[in-house]
Amino acid sequence: MQQSKWEFSSVTRSQYLEQLQKERFDVLIIGGGITGAGVVRDAALRGLKAALIEKGDFGGGTSSKSSKLIHGGFRYLSQLKFGLVREALIERRTLMQLAPHLVYPQKCLLPVYRHSHSSPRSIHIGLWLYDLLAGSRNIGHHRMLSVARVQEMEPTLSLEDLREAALYYDGKADDFRLVLATLQSASWSGAVVVNYVQARDVAMQNGSIEAVQAQDNLTGERFWIKTRSVVNAGGPWSDVVRQHLLKVSDRRVRTTKGIHLVIHRDDLPIRHAVMVFAPQDGRPIFAIPWKQFVLLGTTDTDYTGDPDWIPTEKDDVDYLLEAYRHYFPRARLDYSRIVSTFAGLRPLIYQENKAASDITREHFIFEGPPLFFSIIGGKLTTYRVMAREVVDRVLKGLKKRYAVVPPYPECRTARQPLVGGAIQNLADFRNRWMRQLLQEAKLPPDVAEHLIETYGSRLPRFLEWLHRVEDGARRLLPDLPYLRAQIDYALAYEMTLAVDDFLIRRTHVFSLDPDQGRAIYRQVADVMGRRLNWEKEEWQRQVARYEKKIQYTRRYLEQSSNEDQSHH
Repeated sequence: MQQSKWEFSSVTRSQYLEQLQKERFDVLIIGGGITGAGVVRDAALRGLKAALIEKGDFGGGTSSKSSKLIHGGFRYLSQLKFGLVREALIERRTLMQLAPHLVYPQKCLLPVYRHSHSSPRSIHIGLWLYDLLAGSRNIGHHRMLSVARVQEMEPTLSLEDLREAALYYDGKADDFRLVLATLQSASWSGAVVVNYVQARDVAMQNGSIEAVQAQDNLTGERFWIKTRSVVNAGGPWSDVVRQHLLKVSDRRVRTTKGIHLVIHRDDLPIRHAVMVFAPQDGRPIFAIPWKQFVLLGTTDTDYTGDPDWIPTEKDDVDYLLEAYRHYFPRARLDYSRIVSTFAGLRPLIYQENKAASDITREHFIFEGPPLFFSIIGGKLTTYRVMAREVVDRVLKGLKKRYAVVPPYPECRTARQPLVGGAIQNLADFRNRWMRQLLQEAKLPPDVAEHLIETYGSRLPRFLEWLHRVEDGARRLLPDLPYLRAQIDYALAYEMTLAVDDFLIRRTHVFSLDPDQGRAIYRQVADVMGRRLNWEKEEWQRQVARYEKKIQYTRRYLEQSSNEDQSHH
């Protein structure tokens, strides 16, 4: 069977591995989170020979563990970062145009209490400036609300000492899907993109990069990739990559841990994203409606452990529960209400003697040795701008050293929609597909909505699989909208190679099922094992790894029961 241009599977990966060993690339990107994805797409669209390797699964680090907000960063106004805020506000609108099914407006509420650091007036002025900085790219104007109006709009929010509240607009996204759509777009624009491949060593000649030695983490096989330049987009792993490859020990990254709690919307029926300040230390925290759930985030504490395995500790959970109980006293938030947790690392720029939340969210690009670039910091919202800057730097170096001039020297990523994003008008698109999925395909409303948001303009291709796969329209779990056909689709078009790839990222079963997929992960492993020809040992390894991931997100429960026992 001839591989279609759209395929992005284990077969595609094998072909890409061959290419990596045969060809010479203009640029090799290390790291498949949102930053690396942005860089490889930008480079490919300009006509460079670009490749990306990721040691685990795409977006498996920070990029799938964010607060899901695409925002201008209102709080950075108080740090006078007007340029950063304006850039993010413009990008917020751009991303809504590139992938309207994945990135959409979110109404936000900012209550101002007697004890708040800022007065209603200064918040009003700040948001007026926020709207002004967005200019013609604004997605909605803020307004101030009386206490009575707040009570109407968010009845569960504490009114004690409330002075006023601001209603303003930002964006929300499925963070992992944004990474995946960017990588698929890069692949379809000619880039070579592979997961589970790790950079191990570099070969230098006359002080510059000749090749990078890589290891296929699925087989253990090592090989060399010839490249003229390297971009280290390892996020929290950036220093580790530099230590391994370049044998340098200077510290450029400060990793801070952010955890989120997922609770059911029935337990906290909020209608807006609510931004408040933790009473314990005044840090900004967000409660964000997400599907039938609410994300409560996030902490910001230094982390020095293994970045591949980040536990959710009891202290983190208690901090968030205490803060949100203060603002939502009637919601009865306790351990029993937590559906799941997830923890990620922010790769902040290392700055001596600064509190984590005071460190700038700007990004920093540096070169050394020649044509080996590292990018640190930044945020999900501005990933495309960060990528543009890196590729501009790479091009400058390639031109000077190798006289490489690509067919399109300027960045082209702002105009071409991402995979699934070829949608002229989202409201029309939604209405048309909702009708079709409900009436013709006879799918339940929650499933129809989920498919529209997940696949966007690729929906017709998914529906072909829905009919092709036996039992394709069967739900994987009774309360969630994920379907049996999604496993096969993810194997064919989403380079899905592990059970946790599918249950944690291609779907959100891990985060949204209170039992974290325990009822189905072995069946999912069976289907994947048949398609990917796993031996029995591989099947067992996959299942064990998934179980270990469950254990890490439940560390706080273990610590809590140990504490209870020690009190008795």
